[in-house]
Amino acid sequence: MTMEPSTMAVRANQPKNLAEEPLDSTHILACPRVDYMSVKDRVEDAGKGKWMAKLQVVSPLSCCRDPANYDIEAWYSSPADRDLGVPDLYKFYCRVCEKRVADGVPDERGVIHDGCCKAAWCIGGLDYRPMWEAR
Repeated sequence: MTMEPSTMAVRANQPKNLAEEPLDSTHILACPRVDYMSVKDRVEDAGKGKWMAKLQVVSPLSCCRDPANYDIEAWYSSPADRDLGVPDLYKFYCRVCEKRVADGVPDERGVIHDGCCKAAWCIGGLDYRPMWEAR
């Protein structure tokens, strides 16, 4: 498992913020966006709790270090992954950053940015991947 910052390009037309999917994206939503805390146990029980730990370490903003500020989505990066039933892309959204960007308010560093979405990829193996349903 590796963390990929939201600004890394997957393809030439990939947007900086993975929350915005290009029209020809092969990404397919596996599990809808939910509050991270509502699925925290499921995600961490699957051994993927290290994603949030990494976000807490690498996030320059204090709001992004609090798990209670996040929503999460699970995605299949391709139809082949969907056919396997194995999500391999998880997107974390900081709601505080999203509100700040929507309101045009600079962050604590004085910057208006699009860093609301952070992406974590599962690479290799078909180990258990957390999934959920929105209720």
